[in-house]
Amino acid sequence: MRKIKWFVTCLKVPTITRHCKKCNVDTEFSCSERFRINAQGKYLDVWLIYNCKKCKTSWNSTILSRIHTNKLDADLLALFQENDLTLSKKYGTDKATLKKNGVVIQSIEYQVLGDLFELDEEVAVTIQTEYPLDIKLFTILKEKLSLSNNELHHLIAKGKIVGSSNRLFKEKLQNQHTVLFNPKKESKIA
Repeated sequence: MRKIKWFVTCLKVPTITRHCKKCNVDTEFSCSERFRINAQGKYLDVWLIYNCKKCKTSWNSTILSRIHTNKLDADLLALFQENDLTLSKKYGTDKATLKKNGVVIQSIEYQVLGDLFELDEEVAVTIQTEYPLDIKLFTILKEKLSLSNNELHHLIAKGKIVGSSNRLFKEKLQNQHTVLFNPKKESKIA
């Protein structure tokens, strides 16, 4: 069985929806991919800065609040200070952090990197990401393989595409999943 890896990468931090005080309506905010750090004595606050798409008003998404300087790793602090793009993507796609801030993720721009194959080949595809993206595995497969919903449903129903469970295709991508294409009866997902 041929093994292929696909890597799903976030092209930029997703937009969010929240109430804009200046516009006085719920509106879309884009991430500046920059952090704001505030020090109060031995305590730090860290925010990820967003801007209203209509009026450009800024809003800060809380990342760390009142954390003692001894508790924050020096390397992590340096990444915040350097406005590290990978770190901004990590926090900008983190549903738990965004939920605590009372916002809703809107659109995610992503790309699936990895080799394509013939749909009749016996292949194990490992799909992974470093960000917990709000995208269903079904959608990733459909877009990467250029299939319609019906075509993909048909392949899954016929056992041509198999996951670790039937629900796998409805789940959102978290870290890593393996999907088998045209598996033999003895083939198992590792």
